[in-house]
Amino acid sequence: MIVIIDAGSQYTHLIKRNFRDMNKDTEIINAKEKYDSVRETIEKAERIVLSGGPSSVLTDKTSLARVVSEKVKADEIAIPLLGICYGHQMIAHVWGGKVERGRSAEYGICEITVDNEDKILKGIPHKFRAWVSHFDEVKELPRDFDILAHSETCKIEAFAHRKKLVFGVQFHPEVWHTENGEIILKNFAEV
Repeated sequence: MIVIIDAGSQYTHLIKRNFRDMNKDTEIINAKEKYDSVRETIEKAERIVLSGGPSSVLTDKTSLARVVSEKVKADEIAIPLLGICYGHQMIAHVWGGKVERGRSAEYGICEITVDNEDKILKGIPHKFRAWVSHFDEVKELPRDFDILAHSETCKIEAFAHRKKLVFGVQFHPEVWHTENGEIILKNFAEV
């Protein structure tokens, strides 16, 4: 089962639909839930996705997305983790990276350049168009992470941990505007 921690994204149901189309069992949990109330579901998960959302990771101290990211970092939960937009920023922030307000907000279609396909961007063209919607962005990666993709306005559009199956994408692979987004989600479902 894939658990999606919903941080308030308007696209969370599309993440679930993409996985459902791959015949993957998926459950959505609200990021406002307390960890102890959903511990059993999270511990049964084969993978976890941290969705996008309107909050800033710089001020969001109690989110379930933060707790789950901390537990994966501490090896208390040893399963693949994917952060999308806010989730991407949360992973970077919790693991010691630097998240700040971007030079300018990104909203709409953006051209992404793949620098290193790793496992998550495998089979994706070197350049593709993706849907972006964010103010904050990852400015510096935590230790043991590599940049996988960038855009003209954001130097870290995707990243991966060097040893753990932990990934982040600043853009939204779940929406139809993102070219080959379903391949990215399929890659995550199969790592």
